[in-house]
Amino acid sequence: MGGSIAVHVAARRSLSTLAGLLVVDVVEGTAMTSLIHMQKILSSRMQHFSSIEKAIEWSVRGGSLRNIDSARVSIPATLKYDDSKKCYLYRTELEKTEQYWKGWYEGLSDKFLSCPVPKLLLLAGTRMPRSHTIGQMQGKFQMAVVRHTGHAIQEDVPDEFATLIVNFISRNQIGPHEIEIPGPRKPAFSKP
Repeated sequence: MGGSIAVHVAARRSLSTLAGLLVVDVVEGTAMTSLIHMQKILSSRMQHFSSIEKAIEWSVRGGSLRNIDSARVSIPATLKYDDSKKCYLYRTELEKTEQYWKGWYEGLSDKFLSCPVPKLLLLAGTRMPRSHTIGQMQGKFQMAVVRHTGHAIQEDVPDEFATLIVNFISRNQIGPHEIEIPGPRKPAFSKP
């Protein structure tokens, strides 16, 4: 859902300082197809947890995240403690946003392609709408398929994710004068 929000904001061109757009594992076709299953997915997930550690374990065991260290960082912020129920619940009740789902994803491909900034699309799988395939072949955006991850690429493989982002920033000369790329490489570029 965050990727959809980012695309909508970028397509409106209301941020004069916007220098680039990164979308993680969200494309219109796949999202629209998945919507019919979303309520079932949400209703089948565990709704309350006796501890934050149990929520972390459940997220990793259930496959929504694959990296336990990352889950220990991200999962606590998604929960709140309910004094009356004496357990942790999800902070956001996604099932209550269903009326908006279709609007978040309809037309997303065209909006993404119309954004006037450098774009990077990171996918966990290779399914991509025809418009994206054509746009990517025409050089309208960069794309990377990150294998062996789930939807939360940034959490499952944070080092690989960071390297992809740094390379995108460097290639498009976004940001400060010099960007250090982790590892044995030298600074990617230096502006005068």
